[in-house]
Amino acid sequence: MFNPFKDHELYANKDPRDMSLDELRMLLLIKRQDLQLEWNEFQGKVKFWQRVGRTIKQSGILDRIKEGFQSYQSNRNSD
Repeated sequence: MFNPFKDHELYANKDPRDMSLDELRMLLLIKRQDLQLEWNEFQGKVKFWQRVGRTIKQSGILDRIKEGFQSYQSNRNSD
């Protein structure tokens, strides 16, 4: 039975021109799974940073930073 965690190396290191049709299908399946895992990881990172951004926005930290910066600029301009 094929174990994608161990047998992956059998297909990854072999030249596709030397593979049988079944091996090529397995290589394609492995590549699709790798791509799906990478896509899932990317989506997870995007969702994480969206949550972080939403949390910061809802906490009012950005408004306080903006107000502080505007206050600093107005004090600097009035001098």
